[in-house]
Amino acid sequence: MTTDTRTSIIEATYALTLAGSAVPSLDAVVRAAGVSKGGLLHHFPTRVALLHGLVKWLGAKSIAWFDELCENGSAVDAWLTASTPKSEEMNEVFVLFTTMQALRAAGEVGDSGHEDFIAHVDERLTQEFDGPDANQRALLIRLVGDGLFLSALLGQRVPEQSRADLVASLVSRESV
Repeated sequence: MTTDTRTSIIEATYALTLAGSAVPSLDAVVRAAGVSKGGLLHHFPTRVALLHGLVKWLGAKSIAWFDELCENGSAVDAWLTASTPKSEEMNEVFVLFTTMQALRAAGEVGDSGHEDFIAHVDERLTQEFDGPDANQRALLIRLVGDGLFLSALLGQRVPEQSRADLVASLVSRESV
């Protein structure tokens, strides 16, 4: 599959970050992506711009993955499934955290570029509910997913049956 230069640069940055446990130098990205330094700087004029590009790329991947999960069931089930990442997703989480830490170290606070993903999840969750409490129900479910995510990061996975029971409880009107 052919990718454009910008995507090749982002994918190389992702792979190098994952392999090296740190955000790579621009020279390392140039070598790994097979582009000239000028080609890299054309697409990403600074290292910070490259890091923002990587975060946005990861956010877009997350949205596509979440939407794919939604096709197989409800947004609630999709979110709680997404909140218990497997090894490849954990790799993406690691790269996201590493990149966001590098952005903070560079003085870049605020919009990480990943907010688009969370806004998308919130919207999809809210669409599943009726009534004046739809936003609150969606927020509750997102926060439960955040808790599952933290548990997964700490190695405390929730058994599948317990997760399925949780989904059933959260979608029933009486539970909220």
